[in-house]
Amino acid sequence: MTMLLQKLRDQIEGRTVYGACLCSCNGRGHRLFGEPNHDARHVQEQIGPIGLAGFFCNGEIGPVGHQNFLHGYTASLAVFIQKSAV
Repeated sequence: MTMLLQKLRDQIEGRTVYGACLCSCNGRGHRLFGEPNHDARHVQEQIGPIGLAGFFCNGEIGPVGHQNFLHGYTASLAVFIQKSAV
């Protein structure tokens, strides 16, 4: 997760981040990581202090390569950013 967030941070550098939506598996929490708010904290640390909403899921949809799949014990993040100038 840290590596993907760092890659995202580099990709959106210099653009306004309006907020994000984090969908985490209900199995990802204090029982898995030993601390609460693990995923949300990582997003805030890597992307910056942004408005972050979300919910817990029982299966998350996200890409592997260029194709989407249903996953378990994962987190999916949608980040709302300023469009780049073309």
